[in-house]
Amino acid sequence: MRHRKLVALLIIAAAGIAADASSVSFAESKPDYRVVQTVKLGSPDRWDYVVFDPSSKRVYVAHGNEVTVVDGRKGNIVGHIIGLPGGTHGIAVAAGSGKGYTDDGEAGEAAAFDLSTLEVVKRTKAAADADAVAFDPASGHVFVINGDTGTITVIDPKSDSVIATINGGGKLEYAVADGSGHLYVNGAGKQEVLAIDTRSNQVTARWPVPE
Repeated sequence: MRHRKLVALLIIAAAGIAADASSVSFAESKPDYRVVQTVKLGSPDRWDYVVFDPSSKRVYVAHGNEVTVVDGRKGNIVGHIIGLPGGTHGIAVAAGSGKGYTDDGEAGEAAAFDLSTLEVVKRTKAAADADAVAFDPASGHVFVINGDTGTITVIDPKSDSVIATINGGGKLEYAVADGSGHLYVNGAGKQEVLAIDTRSNQVTARWPVPE
């Protein structure tokens, strides 16, 4: 878990370079990244993951004991996901179910919220230090990374019930699904990356990350 102290959410847009292919090679072209807008989110000043949802163009920011939701095009605050006193960290969007997911870290719970109203509709027990959250489109399941516990809680959004618990074997951090049935998890405790088959919920590979 990493707390990132920020005073604002910077929405950064990449302006593509229109280069003449006849005179400038692809390798020489560089994207022009620049800050185009700053959105003030205010207190509290504990920050964690930021997740962008392409389907809605919304940006979800873990922000103290809530998640702040920002319109990624207009830059205005859409609303807040509240009622999570143990602190939020990860966010995942399961658009097909009409729900998103975050966590209450101290309670060790995953919280499902309605994407339209942003109200928490269900809390599901995960494990201590619930942290990152990832949605896997291949299996349709939500994966809650329990950092200090070193486990991963698998939730079915259809019932918001736990269907599996994966033992990662050490402290875990962020996770990313590739959309093809694999979840890649930062195994911070053992300095490795874990590969997980999201259909069988089994660890299929471990790749060491040397210092």
